Amino acid sequence: MYWSISFKNIIQGAAAVLIAAVFSGCQSADKANTERKEHARYFDLPSYFQQEIDSLAKANPKINKTVMKDDKEETKQVHIKDWTTELSSFQSIDLNKPAYEGHIKTDTIDQVIQYSFTDPELDLSCVRIKMDPSGKPALISIEKHVKNTLYGTTEFLVYEKDSFYLVEKNQAVRVMGDNYYKVQGEF
Repeated sequence: MYWSISFKNIIQGAAAVLIAAVFSGCQSADKANTERKEHARYFDLPSYFQQEIDSLAKANPKINKTVMKDDKEETKQVHIKDWTTELSSFQSIDLNKPAYEGHIKTDTIDQVIQYSFTDPELDLSCVRIKMDPSGKPALISIEKHVKNTLYGTTEFLVYEKDSFYLVEKNQAVRVMGDNYYKVQGEF
């Protein structure tokens, strides 16, 4: 009887510790997200594109989608099933990454914010955000360049709210040659 009471107390204690750990983990994740937003110095592109993904998934618009690979092109009218995948190139751009800290020059002209990257070793070279009269992003363009001993890649991304998106990529791979592809969706 003494053993069963002690065992029961141990199980209850372990359950209490497990529940506390779960709640503590949730609070830590919430705290990390809050801290990230508080320390966001530049426009939060991942959050913006998550809102666009959610909105587009809900609206389910019909898209005229053109895909081009080298010299072959195909256009179809489609409903995009997975906007997260479709806009992943945009959502992966985070101006507030620690690697970019101290390497971004910001200029604002009229309603366009331009982020230029001063370190040529970084993958981003320029991000432009054109704001509408209410101060919300109307057009976002991103220029990426990656170069190493095996390959060089240039990527150009454009997203115009409620109008179109474009992902254009040139890649030069040693031994394998050059590749070009373009994906464009028009709302």
